[in-house]
Amino acid sequence: MDRGLNIPKVRDILNKKVIALETDFSVLDVVHIFNKFRISSAPVVNTEKEVVGYISEIDFLNCLGSCLFFDESRNPTIASIMATNVQHANSEWDIFELDKFFFNNHIRSAPVIDSGNHLAGIITRRDALRALEEIIKKRDGYKKEIKKPIDLSPSNRIKMILNGR
Repeated sequence: MDRGLNIPKVRDILNKKVIALETDFSVLDVVHIFNKFRISSAPVVNTEKEVVGYISEIDFLNCLGSCLFFDESRNPTIASIMATNVQHANSEWDIFELDKFFFNNHIRSAPVIDSGNHLAGIITRRDALRALEEIIKKRDGYKKEIKKPIDLSPSNRIKMILNGR
């Protein structure tokens, strides 16, 4: 059934403003960048802006925990702790292919690369959710009023109990 919906592709919704890192960045500098910009992962690129790795919070937790426990500094740069087998999204995928990609790979974000392995942007599950929300809003018969979330304050919980809900 065609409802005249425009199904977006990854290229339509990706973020082009990406915080990308280089392999020679120190572990502590990148932890600072993650905390400052409130990000949980980032692509790692070489000088030609080709994606050579991906790093996430779990990589840092593992590294810094070991360094603190053993009182050593085995990993001075992110090159030693980043993932080199990078799961990347294809800019030509539609939103449904992207959803399947995130589900199957159990990841929250992924770099989008062009045919030359150069970083084109980054895509997140949040971007996919926003795109799906827009599709639903445009669909025929969409409810005009969004239901309000249930207020679970102590006074409202008591009222619910008293009303038998």
